[in-house]
Amino acid sequence: YRLYTVVPKLVKFVDHLTNWYVRMNRRRLKGDGGQEDCKTALETLFSVLYTMIRMMAPFTPFFTEHVYQNLRKILKETNDHQESIHYLTFPQHKEQLINEEVERKVSRMQEVIDIGRLIRERNTLPIKVSATTYPSVILFTEIIKLK
Repeated sequence: YRLYTVVPKLVKFVDHLTNWYVRMNRRRLKGDGGQEDCKTALETLFSVLYTMIRMMAPFTPFFTEHVYQNLRKILKETNDHQESIHYLTFPQHKEQLINEEVERKVSRMQEVIDIGRLIRERNTLPIKVSATTYPSVILFTEIIKLK
């Protein structure tokens, strides 16, 4: 087994989750888009965290147990409601949740944002200063559709 190769990838996923999903949905998570939208965003985040810790449990048992005990406080009484994360089954792959087109568009959006951040950094532009650049009309149109 080469478990040392797994943990860095899981850490990268957590970083990706916090720096993209949470940051890009901060207003939704606070309820700015209405109660139903907030509920959907929170349920999505909960589902991802819950699945993630079940996958990470064999490699990072203490960390995942700590997170599980906190998530468990809001977990509905179901078959998955156990005393410890280590009593839960490993999550099943759900092919129907994969949308390659959305993944491609989000990936392109992230590239544009990263390029914008790099341009700001190189030119020492503060966040409050508007910096508008459109490298591709097609790309810009796809990003606008993600709203």
